[in-house]
Amino acid sequence: MTNLDTMIICSCPICGKERGIYVNGEDYFNWSCKGVLAQDAFPYLSADERESLISGICSECWDDMFGEEEEEEENNWDDEPDDDYLEMGFNPYEGCYDWDC
Repeated sequence: MTNLDTMIICSCPICGKERGIYVNGEDYFNWSCKGVLAQDAFPYLSADERESLISGICSECWDDMFGEEEEEEENNWDDEPDDDYLEMGFNPYEGCYDWDC
């Protein structure tokens, strides 16, 4: 079991909420000073905890910024170009060629 002997205080730059995350001190040194990737240095932390260490952004603010946008993008995707663009003379397929000769 990993010795979680160091508490890192992360302050969200968006909402100001502070969160304490316990890590192994040597793992923190390897990540912050030696460039070890967070997922390799802290495999025992959740993705949310690692993101808080990297960017400071808390999971609630992350979801507010990116969560719904991804869902909208997935739900509104279709293969046909919008009629508005076609009416303005924009053809998204212009310049695309079939190279199978």
